[in-house]
Amino acid sequence: MYKLVFMIDLDNTILDNDGVKKNMETRLLEVLGAEMAARFWELYEIVRKEVDYVDFVETLRRLRDEFPANAAIVDTATDMMMEWDFRPQLYPRALDTVKHLKSMGLPIVVSDGDPVFQPSKIHQCGVTEAVDGRVLIFVHKERFLPTVETRFKADHYVLIDDKPGILMRSKAALGHRLTTVQVLQGKYALDPKHAVDYTPDIVAKSFRDLLDYGPGDFHKG
Repeated sequence: MYKLVFMIDLDNTILDNDGVKKNMETRLLEVLGAEMAARFWELYEIVRKEVDYVDFVETLRRLRDEFPANAAIVDTATDMMMEWDFRPQLYPRALDTVKHLKSMGLPIVVSDGDPVFQPSKIHQCGVTEAVDGRVLIFVHKERFLPTVETRFKADHYVLIDDKPGILMRSKAALGHRLTTVQVLQGKYALDPKHAVDYTPDIVAKSFRDLLDYGPGDFHKG
């Protein structure tokens, strides 16, 4: 039984995913050309609506099917994305912050995403190593909190995320056993369209701000 388990989101919490996407848009335009790059992002949205998460692998597969004469170019784009260096897009002192949380409890990454690209992304930016391999990928993480509780039994849990809706639904599920922490990073944290009628237990301007928090600060469930 752990005293404190930190469930940490990846995208726009540890990693500047908005910045990653912007850089990918530039590189995909260079590799694919204007027509295929535009179609890639159309398929990206189609796939996201179908499966309710971002799936680059499926998006690229569909693009390849639509442009068989350019299969080699799509394969080049696929290799580029699977080998993408995410480290430059880590938020400042992100890994130091994970290490600080580790000094107070057990950090695990709980992320939304596809089962191929997302784990690779987490590994390549050094986060898998930082949490000693404790990485869980779900479609809707808040629906799988019982799974997390079963695998990592604790006196108290902390969920660190940028999305207020996920924090609200997770709080409803775990109640006083959970402290919710919102980091005000990325488009979802700041966009009024994603606002909900809920105030997280802790609101931090950035992930690195948690370096100033001690164990007692996280028992606000």
